[in-house]
Amino acid sequence: MQSAIPAPLQTKSGWPWEGTTNQPNGTLDSNTRSPANFEKFPPITVITPSYNQGDFLEETIRSVLMQGYPNLEYIVVDGGSTDKSGSILNYYASHITHVICEKDEGQSDAICKGLRLATGEIFNWINSDDRLEPGALHEIAAKFRPSADLYAFDVCVEDANGKPPTDSAVRMVNRNLSAKAMLRCDRYSFSQPGLWFRMSALNSCGGIDRNLHYGFDWDLIVRYLAEHPKVIYSSSLGAMFRLHDQSKTVVETSKDVESENKFKLENLRIREKLERQLSRNLAQASRLGRKREPWNQHMIEVLDDFETPPMKSAWHLMVQAAKDPGARISLRTLGSIARLLSRYVRRMPKPNTPG
Repeated sequence: MQSAIPAPLQTKSGWPWEGTTNQPNGTLDSNTRSPANFEKFPPITVITPSYNQGDFLEETIRSVLMQGYPNLEYIVVDGGSTDKSGSILNYYASHITHVICEKDEGQSDAICKGLRLATGEIFNWINSDDRLEPGALHEIAAKFRPSADLYAFDVCVEDANGKPPTDSAVRMVNRNLSAKAMLRCDRYSFSQPGLWFRMSALNSCGGIDRNLHYGFDWDLIVRYLAEHPKVIYSSSLGAMFRLHDQSKTVVETSKDVESENKFKLENLRIREKLERQLSRNLAQASRLGRKREPWNQHMIEVLDDFETPPMKSAWHLMVQAAKDPGARISLRTLGSIARLLSRYVRRMPKPNTPG
């Protein structure tokens, strides 16, 4: 890849349209590219699967290239886009290690195509409507200790216009990540754009399942953590995850009929597979998670109901939890009841004070 990144096709300011983490003029520091310094820069592979995301693709590409990371392998796999993606890829082709343009079977298949060419020690994929935040790759190089298996950043959320969605958390955190917690539906959270894997560990756990199209990241992370559980959590923002009308997350979660949600349908297939493949203890954790997942969703609905008196809602949760204590009594349940009771306390009228 050449050292000077070309000016953007779009007239925009700020990251990643101007400047880099190393040089304000948009060029890479030639000193950091010298072979003598490569030892402190482990080879990192970034793969971008793309299909008809021309409105966002240039921002994604620039957010990777403008990292100024000297030991970067960048692979873009386009599934035969019919929009302006092709012209964007042609413009940046000399700065991308590999560009694959051919039909594929979806996002997971595209990433697997890129992985066949990948040679890095550390890996993540950044979708063509998402973005790396400045300095992410340099932080990984500096802080991803050899004894750790996974590096986890926080992730911000934006809409199609680059603004925080009004109905979504502005910042997504990766916390309490373990195969057991994820399978049991304990209190955990994950956002894939912020997670960086060891390539050797990724291969040893079986890699990405290209037969999955909606929950393949969840499936991968569970299998990965089952064998490689050591996570480093960073408080830095490492990536941006975009929610827009065409994103799979928005399309599926907005469906009125829950049984048509492809994420939920595929999740059942994934659990069946994992319960066959993983240890007895983790299979048991997954069976508990099958019961706990709808219960957790029910608690969210109860907490979102501000019309029902909070004491009544809290009593409802306590009664329902007692019907299946093994699955329903958890720290999350106790926390939900406590939140409802705190609402009740805030609603109580203040006692009259003598005047």
